[in-house]
Amino acid sequence: MRIQTMMNNLQDKLRGMGAENMMNNLQVKLKEVGADSMMNNVQDKQNQLFLMLENFGLYFIAWLDKVFPPETRGERLHYWLQVAAPFIIAGLILLVCLRCCIRCCRCCGRGGKVAVKMMKAPGRNFRMPREVFESNPRSYFLQLREKTY
Repeated sequence: MRIQTMMNNLQDKLRGMGAENMMNNLQVKLKEVGADSMMNNVQDKQNQLFLMLENFGLYFIAWLDKVFPPETRGERLHYWLQVAAPFIIAGLILLVCLRCCIRCCRCCGRGGKVAVKMMKAPGRNFRMPREVFESNPRSYFLQLREKTY
């Protein structure tokens, strides 16, 4: 039913643009494929997902109340924040340094050059940069014929 109203609204808007026939064809095709049942199935799965997330949220809140009782929650969270802060900061610094090292190694490992596409050289048994061949294939074949013994 909801899809039908959406389709009617879209059809009204497209009718103003002169696309009534196209919209009718689209509506017939969607009914043939069973778009209503597909949308109902998607809505059912979405409702199940929201229910599962709601149950997970309630479970998490109950666990949090058990681990950190509301009376002492502020004090305990403050304590754990003080304990964990040096490790979190050290981890972030390590992550930033690692990221910089990886980036530097990628850049310096190739000598600052970008990777070149290679191809098998026509008429020869080795690989050559594709850019050299594509820039002037005529001169490549002239040189190939000159060097043939």
